[in-house]
Amino acid sequence: MNMLTRNALIIFLLLFNAALASAQTSRIVSGSTEFSVKFILGTCHGTFGAPKGKAVFSEKNPEASTFDMTVDAASFKTNSDSRDRDMKSEKYFYVDKFPQIRFRSSKVEQVGKQYNATGTLTIRDVSRTVTLPFTAVKNADGPMKLASTFELNRLDYHIGEKDWKLKDIVTVTLTAVLR
Repeated sequence: MNMLTRNALIIFLLLFNAALASAQTSRIVSGSTEFSVKFILGTCHGTFGAPKGKAVFSEKNPEASTFDMTVDAASFKTNSDSRDRDMKSEKYFYVDKFPQIRFRSSKVEQVGKQYNATGTLTIRDVSRTVTLPFTAVKNADGPMKLASTFELNRLDYHIGEKDWKLKDIVTVTLTAVLR
């Protein structure tokens, strides 16, 4: 191997190792999952528990990033016990059979000052490819906060049926803190 080829290989290996070092696997240690949907009497606001899972994220090399996160479907809360019981039933989330909502990325890219994570979102028995826009902010003490707001059509995931009293589009805000 000539000197130029060897030096190029060394530089490549150093850059590759630097990219790997900056994209380490993190646990999702906290966060929140909020949603809103319009209905005949106004807007219903609610929450799910914090997301859980693992993430590999690098601001310097977003293409090497991956996410695998879940949300407990039974953690659904709207401050109405009867509505919450109904939403956990077979008619909506069917949490006894489908206890988790899951997002697993297949591609992450930077778009301006934010990022897009494309992957598979699974709710109930439906898996669809979605692109979730998100921002990333690294705190001075180490953790990284990721935040995404997106819309989805609940009917695409068999969440209820078409109903003139309830809109189809749900707005979701997901926050995950990585450490």
